Amino acid sequence: MSTRTRGQVITGWCLVAIWFAATVAAALSAGSPIQPVAEAVYGALLAVFVALHTCTLYKPAGVIGYFTIAVIVAFGFEACSVATGFPFGSYVHHFEGSRALGVPVTVVFGWVVLAWLAWILARVIVGEYRNRRVSAVVTPVVATLILGGYDLVIDPIAAYARGLYSYVAPSGALGVPLSNYAGWLLTGWVLFQVFSLVEWQWRREPVASDRSTLLMRAVIWFGLALQVNLELLRVGDATATLQGGRVVPLSDIYATCSATAWFTMGLVAVIGVARLYSQAPQITTLRSR
Repeated sequence: MSTRTRGQVITGWCLVAIWFAATVAAALSAGSPIQPVAEAVYGALLAVFVALHTCTLYKPAGVIGYFTIAVIVAFGFEACSVATGFPFGSYVHHFEGSRALGVPVTVVFGWVVLAWLAWILARVIVGEYRNRRVSAVVTPVVATLILGGYDLVIDPIAAYARGLYSYVAPSGALGVPLSNYAGWLLTGWVLFQVFSLVEWQWRREPVASDRSTLLMRAVIWFGLALQVNLELLRVGDATATLQGGRVVPLSDIYATCSATAWFTMGLVAVIGVARLYSQAPQITTLRSR
């Protein structure tokens, strides 16, 4: 391993460690002045981490290509839904900060970061088929389901515990319309499918640190699942009003989402680690074909 590669690995793990600590601090300090600071720290660190990681796996054209595709697709579908109700359903964002066509910048940022993590985890799990066309079809589907699993966990909490957005016509067991999940699947699939058709030509040559570098993704995905479970400890006696005036304790919403996290996000993280260490994963073969 070269000095440069070793430095990249050390830097990556340092970012992951600090991000993990900030995530735990934010989850355990809900309602206190520490929470917004910790959230700002882990959000910034995650952005830096994803930016650096894209550069280790793809050439500059690939980095620009991914961010361009992710921003256009995410913003396009979000703006369309805000204006017409398709594909997520009708809802209103309550995020603070800059926005365009009713879509907050932070929402697009979230799509870019989370989609990247889901994409790399999918590549670890799927591996590389000898026929690149098969990978270009299968990997986007797996990445879409991974990303959808995150939404299944976080949306009821984001809407009713954090008040980040609200639905015009809430429905479903936890007040999140089925159309929202369908919208996530459609948006994720379009993003991943478009990127998969061109990304292979931008891949960098494989390096010895790939396994360690890819393991960081699984750790972060696990950390996002753990965050929901830790927030359950601080939820208190607050309640949320769902469709039809039904009042539900936030602790019930958190408990349901926390359990779901282990069967979606936790499962993905475990499978990803297993793929990395049970055999030499073909994802480390990043050269163009």
